Amino acid sequence: MVTEMIIALAAGAGIGSGGMYVIQRRNRMQELKRIERLAGDILNGERLRAAASGEETLFGKIEHQLVRMQEMLLGQKAEAEKSRDEIQKLISETAHQMRTPLTNIETYTGLLRERLGEGKEKRSYRAEEVEPLLNYTDALEESERKLHFLTESFIKMSRLEHGFIQVRKEEKDLLRTVKNALGQIQNQAEEKEICFEIELPEKAACMHDANWLGEAVYNVLDNAVKYSEPGGKIIFSVVENEMFLKIRVRDFGLGIDPGEENQIFRRFYRGNRVTTQGGFGIGLYLAREIVSLHGGFLMAKRMEPGLQMEIILHCET
Repeated sequence: MVTEMIIALAAGAGIGSGGMYVIQRRNRMQELKRIERLAGDILNGERLRAAASGEETLFGKIEHQLVRMQEMLLGQKAEAEKSRDEIQKLISETAHQMRTPLTNIETYTGLLRERLGEGKEKRSYRAEEVEPLLNYTDALEESERKLHFLTESFIKMSRLEHGFIQVRKEEKDLLRTVKNALGQIQNQAEEKEICFEIELPEKAACMHDANWLGEAVYNVLDNAVKYSEPGGKIIFSVVENEMFLKIRVRDFGLGIDPGEENQIFRRFYRGNRVTTQGGFGIGLYLAREIVSLHGGFLMAKRMEPGLQMEIILHCET
């Protein structure tokens, strides 16, 4: 009889312990799932609310730490955004302030060139005295052009990033816009003896802002010319169907490394293969922002050799 009672008590204790183990395991799994949801909320940017912060449990402590971690991250993010805005404002203000002295430099450099030219024609100066001064003037004008381009690019970047630029889709003839961009790049291409193969349809209708989209196309063309070898070739084409219109620029130049397809659209980014080529890493960034404001996409594709850029627009005719 006593033996049976001991066996019964042992069995009851075993069953009770097993039941407690099952309950505790279920509770731990529920807590782990809640912690997983909290971590997911942090990653998704959702604000946490400490429901168990007052509880002296492991879950309560972990939840409290996660809430503190999120508050720290949000504070750091706010500081980073504030610093970024201040830097953008400083760049914009500096660029605006540079416009006037750059205009003065351009004016006085032009007057200097004109005076030297007159002196050379009238033989007021000897040729060997004038030529070095004209070379110096060339260098001044080239530096002024680079500063002018950089200043205007900074101003455009600031306007884009602060939403000051309004895209007005008032032009329907896309071919007129791309032809203007091709005309603007002609001198640079001729200097490097680069030939264009151009494939255009008879017409291409797409409502767009001619000034801004024209600048985006020009920036893509400028990138292709800049990184093409002298005597190279660039294929330019426009393809239209019922759903979209595609502007494609294919060069056979320097190209990019694997993984740089999206990097090249970052501000101030210069490709790993860039060595002596000039540039500031702004043109493609501006081009993508402008195309995005048109509701389109600008994509890069590595080629062997070279690079292919595509502007894809969903057109409302």
